[in-house]
Amino acid sequence: MKIYLIRHGETHANANKRFAGHWDVDLTEKGKSQAQRVAEKLKACTFEKVSVSDLKRAKETAEAILVHHQSVTPVFTSSLREMNFGRWEQKTFAEIKENEEPLLKQWFADFQHFMVPEGESVLSLYERVVAVYEEMIAGVDTESDTNYLIVAHGGVIQCLLSYFCYGDVSGYWRFRIDNCKVNCIEYSMGMPVVQAINQ
Repeated sequence: MKIYLIRHGETHANANKRFAGHWDVDLTEKGKSQAQRVAEKLKACTFEKVSVSDLKRAKETAEAILVHHQSVTPVFTSSLREMNFGRWEQKTFAEIKENEEPLLKQWFADFQHFMVPEGESVLSLYERVVAVYEEMIAGVDTESDTNYLIVAHGGVIQCLLSYFCYGDVSGYWRFRIDNCKVNCIEYSMGMPVVQAINQ
């Protein structure tokens, strides 16, 4: 079994270096082109299941990919949304540092448990993402010749890679996920093996 993890294309928030978690921001023209390119890369795959964040940047990216996979019906879910950045949404890192530097220091000191004001923690993001993933593959033979696709966000994919490689959220910051690159996990003897990151 292979799990393909795709981050959405570039958004206006990405281009302007603004925090976008639950903020439902649009793809840029570059982001739309990126979605078309990754769709070509995945054209030859056959997907058994497709799960997608319900935010429009992920949905639009998935729709580009699924032009070539019309026999599968995607499942759109809020459980695959990016981390909720609360009152940091739409702000730059510099703006947050200027106005709330003590909170940033708390985040750096304990990134797992720190809860962004009016938002959520990395740990709560991890728990909801892993729960939906485990539900997605429940009862599946990991040695089977099947492909699953998840189209979501950088933080979501960081959570899943940390889950696969560390078994918990501790590896969250050890992965950088680029827009519309292919990340692939292949199960071997019941173990998830990283086959590709940002390809």
